[in-house]
Amino acid sequence: MRIAENKKIAVITGTVWTGSRSAPRRLLVKEGFVRPTWFTTSRRINDAAYVRMSITGFRRARASRQVIAHIRYGGGFVGIMEDALEQAMEAARQGVLIVGPPEIAAQVAACFQKAKVFALKDAQMSMSPHLEPAARAGQLHRIDVDVLAPGAWTEAHAAMLRILELPGNDVS
Repeated sequence: MRIAENKKIAVITGTVWTGSRSAPRRLLVKEGFVRPTWFTTSRRINDAAYVRMSITGFRRARASRQVIAHIRYGGGFVGIMEDALEQAMEAARQGVLIVGPPEIAAQVAACFQKAKVFALKDAQMSMSPHLEPAARAGQLHRIDVDVLAPGAWTEAHAAMLRILELPGNDVS
């Protein structure tokens, strides 16, 4: 799959957004990023849009290399198909935003050299070993977020914009 030069791939992983009303999964959407539809063979893993597919359909798609990233979850599989990523990329002004666990982030980073992976963590949290290849490739950007600090999400958002080289990254 070829990504247009003017489009970006941003992947957010981490655990600090779970209870926040200003969840980071929405932060880059207002800049023109589109989240791809995920597939599931059983149940949802996050708040993304999903399509259901059979285990057999998943295995066929994986064998024909149509699956960009997947994990085993809840007795089945969830992930992102190449066609869903392409559709999101075409619909997006800036690029694609994928929000998911470290295993998904690592697989997306392995597929796309220009992907930027943002690990949103509290300062004392350790990084997932799944992200080590992305770190070695220079794709991983850890952003420490103190969810109780005023303006924490504004600063994290500004850092992501700066790393993605997008306008509007001034923190006031």
